[in-house]
Amino acid sequence: MTTSVLTYLDSYCERAGQLGTFAEPLNFATNGFFILAALMASHALLHYPAHGRRIDLWLLALLMFAIGVGSGLWHWKPSAATLLMDVIPITLFMNLYLLSALRRLFELSWLRVFCCWGLYVMLTFAGQAYLPPDMLHGTVMYLPTYAAMVALTFGLARRDVRIGRVFALITTVWSLSLIARTVDLELCQSLPIGTHFVWHTLNAWVLWRLLMVLVRGR
Repeated sequence: MTTSVLTYLDSYCERAGQLGTFAEPLNFATNGFFILAALMASHALLHYPAHGRRIDLWLLALLMFAIGVGSGLWHWKPSAATLLMDVIPITLFMNLYLLSALRRLFELSWLRVFCCWGLYVMLTFAGQAYLPPDMLHGTVMYLPTYAAMVALTFGLARRDVRIGRVFALITTVWSLSLIARTVDLELCQSLPIGTHFVWHTLNAWVLWRLLMVLVRGR
């Protein structure tokens, strides 16, 4: 089943089916928070004491920047091409972060890291295969990642109470951002601007805070 242009135009309350660019000013502008978060993370990487190789951390900062650019283009002019520019950096960030967190925070062997990551990938593909793509207005795609975040939070709480609390706060804020993403279309009549921009704003903070946990180390 292919996604039509009409579906692109009806994806968010703020656009409300309008043609042309800048029909989503808030959704477009709030992608700047991802770019700001990427620059802040890069600054921290340059000035924080090094703890071994940091290639993965720089890649995560770069992907955060790409999320802001790709999502901004998607909300500026929705199309099949800009949809990919929106989705691909997000997918890469989620997968790379899980690999890095398992290695850096849990100090697992690479074999265990890839076993855990493989389970996450299987859950992701299972969700895409068996759950309706429009379930929860598309938020269904984030359910495996949400489950992984909850698992990381409980796992870290058992290893390090301080980092466990930080992850609990991050997961709580991300829960609020997921709610904002999900209810966007439901609130169109009472709130024409929608709530998708709240998803961007909170999510940018979440990604920045997640990366800072890795930058600072355990």
